[in-house]
Amino acid sequence: MSEQLPQPSGGAWQTWANRLLQHLRRTRNLLGHKGDDERATEDGLLMWERDGKYPVVSKDLAWWPLALGGGQVHYAYVVDTTIHAAATVDTATAITWNTTVSANGISVDGTDSSKINFTKSGVFHITFTAEMHSESASTKTFYFWPRINGSDAPNTTMVDTLHNNNQRKTVCRSAIFSVTAGDYLQAMFATDDLDADLHGSAATAFSPASPSVTLSVLEVVSS
Repeated sequence: MSEQLPQPSGGAWQTWANRLLQHLRRTRNLLGHKGDDERATEDGLLMWERDGKYPVVSKDLAWWPLALGGGQVHYAYVVDTTIHAAATVDTATAITWNTTVSANGISVDGTDSSKINFTKSGVFHITFTAEMHSESASTKTFYFWPRINGSDAPNTTMVDTLHNNNQRKTVCRSAIFSVTAGDYLQAMFATDDLDADLHGSAATAFSPASPSVTLSVLEVVSS
């Protein structure tokens, strides 16, 4: 605790005892402030990180930050309202993002809007959706998958098809990813037919417009 215990003085021990009791009532729920010399010697120690202004808990000889309101949890919800079409068939194409609905610590890259940048290491729950659209009656196959730092994430591809002209279908998948501060995420797609695109829906008299793609990212565990 940052406060000092009241010291006894003179012979008024009852007065000192009352002062001590008042002090304990006032400070007993405060977390000890973690200094540079504090060591996570056993699991389950709980302290307050002065610099970051969040609680930390000891585990496996290390201090781990706990998720806390007030801007500590990193998250993002980004969408794109434009039409995404592939230039050539069966070719990986990066999806770009034109609207950040809400975010903290995760952002669309200012130079390359296909990149989602992370400023904090941790484990993140990521959900992707895309609204597929057909512009002819032939069968079309779509492929979707994520890339981390330009490398395809293994075992992550979604495959779906459309068969009718002007048909629409929305695909969605969630997954857990571990990232390091400075990493970036991209959502990729490909199709075997150029009469296929990712195309949102216009607003109606009874419902708002839908974006062509959405991406939500929520921090699960900090590291």
